[in-house]
Amino acid sequence: MFRRRALRRRLAAAGAPAVPDDQLRQLARALDQRDEGTQCVLAGHVASQLRLAVTRAFRFPDVRELSELRRLPGCAQQQCCNPYHWSRLCKPETPPPPYSRLAMDDVKPKEHGESTEDARRTDHERLVTGSLATDGEERPSWESEWCRLAYWELAQRVGRQFGVRGRAVDVFGGGGGSCGSGRHGMCLDNLEERRDAPQAEQVRKTRAKIGLGVTLSLESDGVWLYNRSQEPVFVSSPALDAAAAKALLVWRVAPGHCLCIFDPACPPPAVSLPHIGPVDPRSVRISFAKGWGPKYSRRDVTACPCWLEVLLAPPS
Repeated sequence: MFRRRALRRRLAAAGAPAVPDDQLRQLARALDQRDEGTQCVLAGHVASQLRLAVTRAFRFPDVRELSELRRLPGCAQQQCCNPYHWSRLCKPETPPPPYSRLAMDDVKPKEHGESTEDARRTDHERLVTGSLATDGEERPSWESEWCRLAYWELAQRVGRQFGVRGRAVDVFGGGGGSCGSGRHGMCLDNLEERRDAPQAEQVRKTRAKIGLGVTLSLESDGVWLYNRSQEPVFVSSPALDAAAAKALLVWRVAPGHCLCIFDPACPPPAVSLPHIGPVDPRSVRISFAKGWGPKYSRRDVTACPCWLEVLLAPPS
């Protein structure tokens, strides 16, 4: 447990302003629990300074500006300084090896020209993708759902599609009781008894690492993914590359980071890939802990032990 005197010294070293004892106690409890579920820590007019200092001291030592942080959907207080209520924006310029650019000049758009240059295009892995989640399950009416989730283990889908109506949804593993913690969303442990085939060892090991998993949130500026697990997640979305007519990307989202994976206001153009056919521009794929792509041991997402397909509702 954090002792208040030591905590005050550490905050001062990180450049934090003076903090009253009651706020210091709240902050100590939040740091002990290390969970988004803890209460907000409000700091009034010094909230910005305290938030930056706390984040540097306990989560992201190299964060420079508050603009690098984004509040998690479960936090309702703009002045909150609980470091576990904030996520860091994913930086596109730091792909991990062995990820590299792979040109796909033979991909042609069905309509529209190439999009304007986008600063988010980087040397992340390029990937061919289409929608897999229908898999014989017809659901023609979207009603009030803004997306549907389909969970896969390798090339086998586990469970049925999960419709999402609330603005935010969690996808998480059991991890010794998380499914009963009152979280709203898709608990992957609840799907286990529906599995037809024996669980592969690599699947079992990967599922054990999912933990708090990810949060998907429909917000005013797009659909955001928040990685709340202790492992990276890997994302492929046509919307992540402005030149989606040329290629698609796989992005690595580190623990504690977030990424806008789709902007309904600027949907990607429909494209068709040779030998594959049309690509679903409203399908997003997320792999837990394991990446995929050319020059990687897993060439396709169906080789990943645990992954998720997000099917976004068509425009109304």
